[in-house]
Amino acid sequence: MAVFPLPQLEDNVVLLPSSQTNSTQPQLCDVWRDIQGAHNWNGLLDPMVPNLKAEALRYGNLAQLCYDAFDGKSYSKNYGTCYHSKRDLFNKMGMSESGYQVSKYVYANTNLLNQVFGEKPKDQGVWLGFIAVCKDPNEIRRLGRRDIVIAWRGTQTAEEWIEDLRDILVPTRLSYRCKRTGKNQEHHFADGVLIERGFLSCYTSTVRHRQGAAGATVNISTRDLVVSEIERLIQVYEKEMDNLSITFTGHSLGAALATLSAYDIKQMLCTKHNFHQIPVTVFAFASPRVGNLAFAKRVEEIGVKVLRFVNKRDLVPKVPGVCMNENVGCLSKLLHWLPWTYFHVGVELPLHNNSPFIQHTHNLAYFHNLELYLHLLDGYVGSKQPFSWSGRDHALVNKSCDLLREKYDIPPKWWQEQNKGLVKGPDGKWTQPSEEE
Repeated sequence: MAVFPLPQLEDNVVLLPSSQTNSTQPQLCDVWRDIQGAHNWNGLLDPMVPNLKAEALRYGNLAQLCYDAFDGKSYSKNYGTCYHSKRDLFNKMGMSESGYQVSKYVYANTNLLNQVFGEKPKDQGVWLGFIAVCKDPNEIRRLGRRDIVIAWRGTQTAEEWIEDLRDILVPTRLSYRCKRTGKNQEHHFADGVLIERGFLSCYTSTVRHRQGAAGATVNISTRDLVVSEIERLIQVYEKEMDNLSITFTGHSLGAALATLSAYDIKQMLCTKHNFHQIPVTVFAFASPRVGNLAFAKRVEEIGVKVLRFVNKRDLVPKVPGVCMNENVGCLSKLLHWLPWTYFHVGVELPLHNNSPFIQHTHNLAYFHNLELYLHLLDGYVGSKQPFSWSGRDHALVNKSCDLLREKYDIPPKWWQEQNKGLVKGPDGKWTQPSEEE
């Protein structure tokens, strides 16, 4: 691993000393409900409190992990999978001290993803993320609760979004088995909730899923896989319900799926006795609009807390609904029933491209890059404050783009797989390794 030089700070860059960022703030374990959005982050965003920034960056890193661990090489025989097994994911990706353990991988299979990642057999899906549980006692103590996290991967570039965001709003029928009656309760679209068709198709797509050590496979939807695993986990940790949280995170398409699945999970929790009190939070990066006005209202009514981070120069958060959205005012509310009238959900935190590390560029796709989002968040203090570098490695910005100024000597797009994944065997021959179990 190359060691990149510490940058020379500009005059308008503030370096926050560790004593200032850590000693004056309350312990996370004492304020975790506020950090998770219990009061819609009132008074925590401008200026941003260090605890919230640290937690948002932590969840953003989990979303970035979904990109870094994804085998998206069309020539790979493991194309569309995760490089590593559930057991080794965090260790292999340099996050062994996260305190989390992966309990389930999430796959999806829809026309949307086939067009982005190439044609695949109908019964297979591509790896979209994971469900993990905090199990380390020290991390649980630091967080103040046990956390279940669901991280979703997004598409790779903004150009893919421009190509694929072409669908309209459609009604959704999602059923949940009520613990009290034992019957399925189907939530109809009578309340007017509409979801973008591509996101819903992805979330409800059917894949072949292997269950148990015997390797038996069954047909299961992405949605059923997620819901059933969350149901299982809350049953396992039912006695910790007062100190249990469910957190979703994702970038781009992943942020949309994080919002949709958080809505779905919270609806499910509301059908189960006493489970409705479990806080459900979304840390969404570069999220497009997901649904209509009724969806946005329902998300708020059931208590899903969504914090959206938006780069002001990123085009993706402006779609779909370019012409008819929450910014149009009364007209959009009057025409909310149209299948192309979209509304953002939750609380938005705008990120300004005021980092002196970043050079000027006309490549709009770079403004959608998740590592740039995390860099800007790392330096964010308040809406009218200068960039304040908190120490996050600036080299990460150039992992998959060319945004850093030349004087920092960080090569563009430096994140590359060694030998394109080939390994040399005992016989001296180079081959592609089999998929890890």
